[in-house]
Parts: sequence; structure tokens; C-alpha cells
Amino acid sequence: MAQENFDKDNVSTSKFYMLRCLIAIAHQDGVVCDEERAYIHALMNRLPLTSEQEKTLTNDLETPQDIGQLFSYINDPRYRGQVLYFVRIIAYKDGTLSPSEQEILDRLHAMATDGIDIETIRGDAQKAAAIEIGQHEINIDQYRPEGGLFGLFDRIMLHYGIDLLKE
Repeated sequence: MAQENFDKDNVSTSKFYMLRCLIAIAHQDGVVCDEERAYIHALMNRLPLTSEQEKTLTNDLETPQDIGQLFSYINDPRYRGQVLYFVRIIAYKDGTLSPSEQEILDRLHAMATDGIDIETIRGDAQKAAAIEIGQHEINIDQYRPEGGLFGLFDRIMLHYGIDLLKE
């Protein structure tokens, strides 16, 4: 089983609804197979669920729920991202990905990324990379030989596009 990191002392609303989403996707192809049930029960057994939460999850295993509605209760960004990972695992547990499961996966992905400003994230990543590259260049330059035979050899190699100090 994949490495799931659940807090041992608390089942938050987001975490609980993430598990409910897993059950809902298991219903998407019309059959909750033994592998899906085993995976869901293994996750349930790792969580300190209340009796009410266990009852809700057991009922969900028998009665399909609207995954979109359940997903709306996942407010913690950690679990909004994790639900996509776990739902994909469940969708493939029976060995096939049905068109209805793919449709739900696409819908959840859109819901999870709704409101994210990709251009801002991309710009921040470029700024961080530029700072990192600049710092790396400074570190490399301070070790570059300036004089003597090694300095001459370094400049010749740089002229031909070969940087001997690059990692």
C-alpha cells in the first residue's frame, strides 16, 4: 500500500470527506470490488474514527454519494491535493479505469485547481530559479582559477563551451 500520512490523533472534516470521496469513486463503475473495499477498510482502520464516522463510511460503501458535493467539504489544501492521488489509486484498484471514473477524475482535478493562479505560481518559480542560479554562479566564480596555466586552460575551455566547474 502507498505511504499515506494520516494524523493519528484527529480525523478532521477534510480528512473524513477525503475518505468519503474515495468510497464515492469506487461506486463510479457500478461495482465496489473486493480490492477497493480492502483498500478503503485498511485506510479506515488506520484512522481514529468515531462510531458516527464509521457508520457514515459503512453506509457510503453501500449507497453511492455525489463526489462533487463531498469534495466541497475538503477545505484543507493538503487533503484537496491528496484526494486526487488516492482517488486515482481507487479508480485503478479493479484493474480498469472506466469512462465514468475518468470523467470524475477530470472533474475533481478541475475542482482542486479551481482558483489557482498558474501564472503567478510560474512567475514565482522563475524568480526563485533565477535567484538560485545567480547564487550558484557566484559560488562557482569564486573558485574559478584566474591566473597561471590552470586559469588559461579554464578560459580556453570556457571559450569552447566547456565549463570544468559545472556539477
